[in-house]
Amino acid sequence: MTSTSTPSVTSWQPLTLRLMLAQALVLLVGLVLTLVTVMWFGPSMFVHELAVSGHAEEAAHVGEEILQGAFRTVSFSAVIVGGLPALVIAVLLSFYLYRTIGRSLTAFSSAAEQVASGDYQVQLTSPGLGPEFDTLASSFSDMAARLSAVDTTRRQMLADLAHEMRTPLASINAHVEAIEDGVLEMDEEITRILYSQTGRLERLAGDIRLLAQAEEGLVHLQLVAQYPAEVVAEAVASVQQEAASKDITLITTMSGLDTGPVLLDRERIGQVLGNLLVNALRHTPATGSITVHTDHAPDAVTIAVTDTGDGIAAEHLSHIFDRFYRARAGREAGPGSGLGLSISRALVEAHGGRLQASSAGVDRGASFELLLPRSVRS
Repeated sequence: MTSTSTPSVTSWQPLTLRLMLAQALVLLVGLVLTLVTVMWFGPSMFVHELAVSGHAEEAAHVGEEILQGAFRTVSFSAVIVGGLPALVIAVLLSFYLYRTIGRSLTAFSSAAEQVASGDYQVQLTSPGLGPEFDTLASSFSDMAARLSAVDTTRRQMLADLAHEMRTPLASINAHVEAIEDGVLEMDEEITRILYSQTGRLERLAGDIRLLAQAEEGLVHLQLVAQYPAEVVAEAVASVQQEAASKDITLITTMSGLDTGPVLLDRERIGQVLGNLLVNALRHTPATGSITVHTDHAPDAVTIAVTDTGDGIAAEHLSHIFDRFYRARAGREAGPGSGLGLSISRALVEAHGGRLQASSAGVDRGASFELLLPRSVRS
């Protein structure tokens, strides 16, 4: 196991100390150059200026050396009286900046050590050193929050995956042991059962991967201006045959004046609508109906999939988008992985939209409303 070294708190001090000393050195060099200029070039320039201004006779009467000496004395005193306090003030301000920057860098160093140790509960406050440091603090806090969300998702996903894998693995093990003990023969029915369970594991792995990517914002969306009516028609057509075989009526309606295109990933939104329609078909009895209503507004498009089927009990409605909800109770009790609605919500939210469910109660149907903004915020 390798360990990564992180900067200690005092490792920032040489940097800030060097900044303070460099600033003080610049001011000191400026003061020295000012003194040299005043003492070396100033006297002759002063005498020359007197001559140019018509006071050459007075200068000659007083004496050039006396004038230059007086100028040196006065200029030196003025530079010292004005320059030294300025240098002291500059050093004090540099020291203040040194302490402020040092504390800020120490906070960043401690936060980095905290994140490196696996503790993502980091919230850096604004150090008050300007927009650049404010942006850095905000970005670091956002990064820590993102890492925390990813870690939470990973832990929960592993727990859910382990839970869901138990049933198909137990079935496979039981059949294999029965075959080894001679209780069962490897016939066509046993083969079908084994393939069914391995297929379930394969679907589960794929759904888990897609859900993790969607929840962590890692799904790459191909955003293209699309007409919602075309996406809806395509999704409805894909389940038309199954609906007809179950004697379920599919109805599409539309409202609103703005029927222009919407920026979306056609494949992903088609997947969402497909999940909602398949879920509605699974829970709608024969002679029932499923209505897909599209409402166009200037800033968003809403697509509602409403069925006349089993409905959702009030106590389960708030959990309908939870992972593996079918394993607990309620609506998704079919052969799927139990992740369809979770994946759908994550994909819609990746578009900057919203997916919500409503139901009047058991045996009173359910409605899933998908809202998509006409433009996706980056």
